[in-house]
Amino acid sequence: MLRVFCLVLALVLTIPAAQAAQAAERDPGWSTGGDRRACSAPVWPSRIARGEPGLGRRVLVIGDSLARESKDDIVRGLRRSGWTPTIRCFGGKRLDWALGQIERARVLGQLPGIVVIVMGTNDMRWIDRSTTRGRMNRVARELKGRTVVWVDTYGSGGDRFTRSKQRWINRQIRRVDRAHPHVHRVAWGALAEEAGVRFASALHYGRRGERLFARALVNGVNRASG
Repeated sequence: MLRVFCLVLALVLTIPAAQAAQAAERDPGWSTGGDRRACSAPVWPSRIARGEPGLGRRVLVIGDSLARESKDDIVRGLRRSGWTPTIRCFGGKRLDWALGQIERARVLGQLPGIVVIVMGTNDMRWIDRSTTRGRMNRVARELKGRTVVWVDTYGSGGDRFTRSKQRWINRQIRRVDRAHPHVHRVAWGALAEEAGVRFASALHYGRRGERLFARALVNGVNRASG
């Protein structure tokens, strides 16, 4: 009887532990508020990628709708290069949201040594430049000691994201890159223009552009951290 009781007790104690381990893989605090622009809850994968140059190391991607639209391509590309990615993305978000995601990942123990930032388009559409500049520098400071890969911007010139705004935010990303040795800029704007990337809307790319965007991001991670 005592042995049966001990087995039952061990089973009861194991179930909550197993549930907690499972819950830790998907952020339980992720909330979309019913907003269709949101990505699904970020997952901290238990299956580690293989191959070089990543060698299974974890990568966190924090981005807006550009990351969302290329999410599957980004995940596939990073895993092919041996990286184990987690994606936190939400359309329409800005750098204040990115700072919140950095803190949330830190609280969960899910802030790896390599962080990719796909932000800037919506900041330039809605936020004044001095605030944006301050937030960019804060992102760099919050991630000091880690490798930061920052993908710059490319737009059609419409929907409040003019070419002059694109040039300004890309200059600021370049300045952050130069001021902080741990920050590495991906010059997506120049690459996209050279490749003749076409748009499905004022801010979003066609399918070819989504694939090229993902490839540029993965190559940037490989160069910065490989």
